[in-house]
Amino acid sequence: MLVKPSAPQPFSPAAKPPAAGTPADAPIGERAGRDLAIHASRQGSLEVLRMDGVLHAETAVTAEAQILSTIVLNPKPLHLVLDLTGLTGLDAAGINLLAKARFAVRAARGTLHLVAPADSPAHLALRTGVPGDAHAPVETVADIRLPDDPPARAVPS
Repeated sequence: MLVKPSAPQPFSPAAKPPAAGTPADAPIGERAGRDLAIHASRQGSLEVLRMDGVLHAETAVTAEAQILSTIVLNPKPLHLVLDLTGLTGLDAAGINLLAKARFAVRAARGTLHLVAPADSPAHLALRTGVPGDAHAPVETVADIRLPDDPPARAVPS
């Protein structure tokens, strides 16, 4: 793992760490704004991880585990898409995780694509917090073009 967790955490797609200072048995409504859900799907040759919620220091460890598991367990070549459309917040720890994911995917000889619509919190954070050599995020998963994809054809009017 790239980040050492402060306490052992079970790995499960449904596992969500409680917010700092929030008891683990607190009602879901009190923790909902601080949680992160990650949904994995396959769309053609793309492996898509859609994130919903807040990506910050408290949720980055769980997200990192899911991203690294996806990188290791998927067939090559890997075309990983991090769909950030559902993020309601993103801090420096979240930006750092995206940079780590980019390096990990490159090390696995894969490609990383980010989806963040222009009106999303993630888009603004990516514009201000990711180094200049990062690819600009696209609006939707459908906008992603792989090197072996045919060019998008214009629809006649």
